[in-house]
Amino acid sequence: MIDLHTQHDRCGHATGSLRDYVTAALDRGVHVLGLSDHAPMFASEEDQALPRVAMPKSEFPAYLAEALALKAEFEGRIEILVSAEADYLPGATEPYRRALSGLPLDYVIGSVHMFEGRDIFDTTRWEGVEEAELPLVKARFFRQVAASARSGIFHVMGHVDALKGNHPVLGAVPAPAATDEMLRAIRDHGVVMELNTSGVTKKCGGWYPEPEVLERAHHFGVPITFGSDAHVPERVADQYEEAVEVLRAIGFRTWTVFRRGIPRTLPLA
Repeated sequence: MIDLHTQHDRCGHATGSLRDYVTAALDRGVHVLGLSDHAPMFASEEDQALPRVAMPKSEFPAYLAEALALKAEFEGRIEILVSAEADYLPGATEPYRRALSGLPLDYVIGSVHMFEGRDIFDTTRWEGVEEAELPLVKARFFRQVAASARSGIFHVMGHVDALKGNHPVLGAVPAPAATDEMLRAIRDHGVVMELNTSGVTKKCGGWYPEPEVLERAHHFGVPITFGSDAHVPERVADQYEEAVEVLRAIGFRTWTVFRRGIPRTLPLA
């Protein structure tokens, strides 16, 4: 059992300490746990540009030190991977590349949270958007995810269709060309796609991405991993068994995890 996507209280919108997530993972029977809280907004000059979104830059070294200490403390009981979830911001990738390079990270999750100047979970962004526009909006979002995969900064693409989070109708909106472009970019640039079960905490319910995207991912040979994106310790590995069942039915047989940036496969079980 694996879970490569968790948060904790430093980001400002999750609860629980890193230790709380480790102990919850042990109780749940998780074998490989990724500590991957939101990295600072490295493209901003401020120490903490978004207090309820990401940790301050000044706190990042302490986060890494604590995660590494827990990794050593729990060795032999659970494998802890040290990671961070970083934003992909078009035109502002270099600050992230510089800040994250050379750190003792096992992997970096790349997520699109800001899209066309707005937070993807901002419900007001859909006011005045006509239904006929939605396929174009979704296609532009998928192409931004594709660009993040091509950036070379990330190992895992996080919640690739999370734009639907608070606008559930987007889940069924077709964007076939952009979907395939995104999946090919993930595959061709050595990146892994995450099955993320945190959609259950949003209006859309369900998972990121949609089953149809998972099926296309298998068709294109996109490797996959699992992340609960837990913002409370109780959600560690949430719906893991259901995810395995769905993925096996599609045809997936392995998860991909990382040690110091090197991918390795584990059986889907």
